[in-house]
Amino acid sequence: MRRTDPSPAAPLPETWRLSMLVILPVLVLFVGTLQVFSRHDLWDRTYDLPLNLMLLTMLSGIWLATARRWATQTTLALTLLLSCAAFLTVKLALLAAVVHEPAVLVPELIETMVWLPTLFLWRLVADTPRSMINVLNALLAGVATLSGVILLAPLLRGEPLQPDVIRALLHLNLSAAVTLHLTSLFMRRHEDLGQRRGEQNALRALSSTDLLTGLPGRTRLQEDLRRMTQPGSASFALLHVDVDGFKIVNATLGHPAGDTLLCILARELERLSGPDAQVYRLSGDEFVVLLPGVTPEQADWTGQALLHEAAIEPSAQVGVETTLSIGLTLYPHDSSDPDELLRHADSALFAVKRAGRRRLRRYHPEQDALTERSQLLARELGGALPRQELTLVFQPVYRLADHRIVKAEALLRWTHPTLGRVSPAEFIPVAERSGLITPIGTWVLNEACRAALAWPDLTISVNVSAVQLLQFEFRATVQAALTRSGLPPARLELELTETAVLYEDARTARTLHELREMGVQISIDDFGSGYSNLMRLRTLPITGVKLDRSITADLTDPAAAQFAQALTQAVTGIARNLGADVTAEGIETPAHLSAVRTLRCQLGQGYGLALPMNGSELTERLLQQPAQPAETPQPGRLIH
Repeated sequence: MRRTDPSPAAPLPETWRLSMLVILPVLVLFVGTLQVFSRHDLWDRTYDLPLNLMLLTMLSGIWLATARRWATQTTLALTLLLSCAAFLTVKLALLAAVVHEPAVLVPELIETMVWLPTLFLWRLVADTPRSMINVLNALLAGVATLSGVILLAPLLRGEPLQPDVIRALLHLNLSAAVTLHLTSLFMRRHEDLGQRRGEQNALRALSSTDLLTGLPGRTRLQEDLRRMTQPGSASFALLHVDVDGFKIVNATLGHPAGDTLLCILARELERLSGPDAQVYRLSGDEFVVLLPGVTPEQADWTGQALLHEAAIEPSAQVGVETTLSIGLTLYPHDSSDPDELLRHADSALFAVKRAGRRRLRRYHPEQDALTERSQLLARELGGALPRQELTLVFQPVYRLADHRIVKAEALLRWTHPTLGRVSPAEFIPVAERSGLITPIGTWVLNEACRAALAWPDLTISVNVSAVQLLQFEFRATVQAALTRSGLPPARLELELTETAVLYEDARTARTLHELREMGVQISIDDFGSGYSNLMRLRTLPITGVKLDRSITADLTDPAAAQFAQALTQAVTGIARNLGADVTAEGIETPAHLSAVRTLRCQLGQGYGLALPMNGSELTERLLQQPAQPAETPQPGRLIH
């Protein structure tokens, strides 16, 4: 049978075939040379010559079958093994039956000893199925049996044992046994290493290939981008493709329908992108298309084709309209760094999502810098807690009647090793959008309660995001922080930013009431900057109101002072009626201090009174407070 393709048993058939075409003639030459230089005694003429001719014929036939590809590698290897095994078995059987003289028997056994290890070593170069192993094991058993016959034959004839024959038989069997054992160990180790390499290759393939769509994954994309952005590389375009509303497909039609949509979309992206393009699946419903050697116009044309045509077939298959959003960036025009290219495409895609989806948008540096900054902060903020980059500082809150510190607001600070100090106004919104505000807020709550134990006369204030407040487990989180630290609930004040959800959400109001029942104080922060629903204050279990710094600033502004004064008086009146205190934020000048004192605000906070400080500095500041109420400060001087 003519062999036309590699079989599973022959991973390198051409290499094996060429080796056999060289090795078999060498064996033929070796056998012929032995016959030429034989002793020409009775054994050589009567038995060795036909045996060698038989072996030469078999070797020549196997060589011809190998040259003509008449059989598979496994078949040829097994035929060669059986031929050599038959040759050796017949020779040993004839030696046992015919030869009695040690002078003839010993040299022939030595010749046989040369063949046996060679035969066993054949396992190292041949694809060895179980049938080969059985043949070799049977051959070893046959050698041992015939050796016993040769050894016992003189005793049966009444002749003494010949030491030379015994040594030759021992060498023959020992050589065969050791060689077979060592080759077996080698093969087992080879198989183990092969299995490990196979597993490693499989894992490597899994890590670089998406199992659902069969497309290359993120690992392959990064490898290809590094290769394609080497100096002197040709230009290319990168399209970041996202399926709009994919979660809805999974939620309404089920995950099998979502998987079907993604598989069909992958094929459509490959078809529409062209033969030179490469499509990757990043994760979920996100794909990347690389278009090598295209101009900006060609990239835009391909992107528009994907936008309007790629989702048609997937939509028809799953029975729901599917649309795409695409971000586009160009190499080397937009960047020559692979990671930056991905970020640029992601920024362009994010801008499409914000603008209503179903569009193709190219990256614009001046427009997308803010988006990339936000994405960078989101990535880095995720590791800020494990890297211990977050710290707390404390800003004192003064009782204006006697200028004593009665509260301290815990303020979060983030110092990044390369970005430096990041403003809370910048990273807190990022934490809220990314969902990181919950673990970060829990950490702040625990750290603030622990730190407050050093200041037994102070209330510690902790800012709480509306996102945290909407968590079902928030009450339990607060309780756990108090229990863990041992801080009395009355010494913890939660500051809630004025938001619509605070005023309208029934679950939020329920959580606030539960916190007040625990004894925790509740304060509305930045009041007056947003909705300022004064009537809603009476339904909330608050213990304090903090006027926004903008109101404090307006109190000394002739154009806005009248309204700011009226609002402050209204808030202080309502708060007094509710038994709540009022804190004026943003006190930075003597005029601010005088204005809020005139309007009878109980508490004050601001850079003009004290800057935020670390725990040890606050402790020192508290030790410096006078034992008795201080005199009213002179005009033009604030408390420091």
